[in-house]
Amino acid sequence: MSRFDLKKKADRILMTNFKYFFLMFLPYYILSIISGVTYQNSSEISIDGSNHIKVTHNWGMLGSTTIFSIVAGLLMTGIMFVCIDHIRNKAEYNKPFLHSVTIINNGKYFWGTIFIYILSYIMICLWTLLLIIPGIIKGLAYSQAFYIYRDAVDKGEHISYMDAITKSRQLMDGHKWEFFVLQLSFIGWFLLVGITFGLAGIYVIPYYRLTIANFYDSLLD
Repeated sequence: MSRFDLKKKADRILMTNFKYFFLMFLPYYILSIISGVTYQNSSEISIDGSNHIKVTHNWGMLGSTTIFSIVAGLLMTGIMFVCIDHIRNKAEYNKPFLHSVTIINNGKYFWGTIFIYILSYIMICLWTLLLIIPGIIKGLAYSQAFYIYRDAVDKGEHISYMDAITKSRQLMDGHKWEFFVLQLSFIGWFLLVGITFGLAGIYVIPYYRLTIANFYDSLLD
């Protein structure tokens, strides 16, 4: 499936059920905003009597930022799984708030997401220590691990966290550049999100996530 077709299908699904997707993503939006606000208030810059710049950190605020960011990330992973079901026409467009907490309602999804993230993060960091480019390549190679793990869990198949990462690397063999270009094609959209102070994200984020889910599903065909 071409990049145009991937995006076209994602846009069609989103625009046909826009209210549903807005409500499903709403908890993520709220947590992201709270995380951003707490981060902005986590440090204070002042100038002392000697005209030296002094930065004071509010560690409580920084801790809150971290917690909100982690919870938002977990919710997003669960939403990504729901997006896969919509791409496959296997989910109904109702109960958006229940779908938004999919990751919390399934223990295997929850712990799988955490451990796959930790393992892939460590490995990407180790590759990045060599050079930036190998780290980026490995990030692309491991990008489908969450989807692979989720599909295996839903099928009742046993799969370890490392197996999911390994299978992602194998699945992405020959497709990393294609995925990289697909992500680059959203730069303009995310610039629009910045220009509109996040407002355009109401459309762009679901559009992006549905497209990425569609990309994964197309790799399996």
